[in-house]
Amino acid sequence: MKKLLLTTILVASFGASTAHANEVFADNSVSSALSSVSSEAAENLRDCLQSDTRLASSKAIRACSKAYKASIPLYDIRSDILTRRGLLQLSAGRFDKASRDFKSASKLNEQNEFAYLGEGYAALLERDYTKAAKFFSDCMAHDKAAPLAIYGLAMTKELSGDIQGAAMSYERAASMRPDWEAPRIELARVKSAI
Repeated sequence: MKKLLLTTILVASFGASTAHANEVFADNSVSSALSSVSSEAAENLRDCLQSDTRLASSKAIRACSKAYKASIPLYDIRSDILTRRGLLQLSAGRFDKASRDFKSASKLNEQNEFAYLGEGYAALLERDYTKAAKFFSDCMAHDKAAPLAIYGLAMTKELSGDIQGAAMSYERAASMRPDWEAPRIELARVKSAI
């Protein structure tokens, strides 16, 4: 069940964070900040932010660690690096390390909605449903993270036994992003079980 849940989370939810990371790396402020660091550090940052979170290779995790150590003390960039490393740790099944990375990322940049979202998914995988629900609820006001947070809340409700609440949340996530198939699939599955 945990493996299926992890796969669902990573495929359905964090696809959006890949686009976010690519936006971050393409940002001119990041590029200009990297002009004063070595090409190796820039390559590590690129490898980190453009890594596939579903694969969670040790190389990508190391690239994130090296990029973090070599990064200029720009909190937004460091927060994005830790968020990506957290996603990789989550994918590798290292939930405690993922949780630490997400927590550090959110401290560095309180506006990093994906760090809070990551904390919610880490708590969900650790079966701390109360903590997961809190993080997902906190992310519902953010434009980009809201559908992912509501989807996470739906999974939390379902795993807690609140099937009706889960169905309502899946429906809400589906209505917020009509192009996203995952909440519609889960909604159909949950409704067939009711």
